[in-house]
Amino acid sequence: MLYLKSKNLGIYKHGFFLRLGGVSKSYYTSLNCGYSSNDNYKNITKNRIRILNKFSIDLEELVVPNQYHSNIIKIYKPNQKSYKCDGLINTLPGVALGVLTADCCPILIGHKKNKLTGVIHAGWKGVHNGIIENFISKITKLNYKKKDLIFALGPCIGKNSYEVRKTFRKSFLEKYSESEPFFQVKKNKNYFNFDLRGCIINILEKNNISDIWSSKSDTYKYPERYFSYRYSVHKGYKDYGRMLSLILK
Repeated sequence: MLYLKSKNLGIYKHGFFLRLGGVSKSYYTSLNCGYSSNDNYKNITKNRIRILNKFSIDLEELVVPNQYHSNIIKIYKPNQKSYKCDGLINTLPGVALGVLTADCCPILIGHKKNKLTGVIHAGWKGVHNGIIENFISKITKLNYKKKDLIFALGPCIGKNSYEVRKTFRKSFLEKYSESEPFFQVKKNKNYFNFDLRGCIINILEKNNISDIWSSKSDTYKYPERYFSYRYSVHKGYKDYGRMLSLILK
């Protein structure tokens, strides 16, 4: 079982887990953690437990939102079991926040004085609809300072693997005019390569976030290491697995 750690979240137990080291088979080989896939439910639970054992965490302590490519951010409450959103904030000890991805960018958030943790599922829809800004806004409304936030971006689809249409680029530029450098035109000028990771970092910097770490791994380029929705579609697979990234307060 392999996972990546960021260089700026050292005070937190955390990890961006790859697809290796689990019990699932077929499209889900082998560390699939997504209950929304058609994988065997028991295998998914076993995979999650394997990860949590690395950090001596019980399954009941892991909170993963029901993600749906929204821009919604919610705050963890001890008496609430289910969260339909794509971002969570926690201020209580003993809670592990998780996020599931397979090309979208998993973001783990900490605080320099260990005041909070957070996760964001950052796909193009969420980013386009302001999920990064919504998270920062929610944090400031809780009276925490942006300068104390730590952002770590995990493996996601890379620019050279992410081909989008001209209409996609137009829609993004209408909202983020400064995102033009993150689109590279292809020989067919109706298509562009999109740098999702670079766009997210730009939005963070625009919002005065300075402590940012990012993985450079491309989930599409290395399917033996990472689950990739786009790779699975291009190969004609019927389904795909999801990787778990988590942070513990």
